[in-house]
Amino acid sequence: MEKKIVGFKLKEDDFAFDIMRVIEIIRLKEITEVPTAPEFIEGVINLRGKIIPIIDLRKRFHLEAINRDKMFRIIIVEYMKSQLVGVIVDEVTKVMNVKSGESLPAPATLTSAGARYIESIVKTGDRIIVLLDIEKIFSEQEQDELKEITGTQGGKIEESIDS
Repeated sequence: MEKKIVGFKLKEDDFAFDIMRVIEIIRLKEITEVPTAPEFIEGVINLRGKIIPIIDLRKRFHLEAINRDKMFRIIIVEYMKSQLVGVIVDEVTKVMNVKSGESLPAPATLTSAGARYIESIVKTGDRIIVLLDIEKIFSEQEQDELKEITGTQGGKIEESIDS
């Protein structure tokens, strides 16, 4: 069985999200800060009338911050059964088809903290791509904080499609 993924870069490393979770990809835009939000939440954007929380994966994964340039993108993804969140990435690479034999479970030797974000490891040729599980990037407490930022009804998929 094939799966489609959307590839992106953080530093020189390749990551991806399952395309079924990706709603859209937009250029980096002005982000409004939210006081007292967790450090990895950059703030919120207004996307066609919906408030979408924006997270910085570099901060989430404790990578060094760099000046953002025109290659940076925000990937709008679905999590928590219809909630939306924007994820800042260094660069979107491409949409890829992954055959079942190319997708492997994360090695057991990875530390539990790092491994919890990983859905699988994709090996295509000599490249390794880490397929991230958007549901596991946030703890339950962080998911609650994200809901508070948008309000109970804000950032829902069905509302975004209707606008």
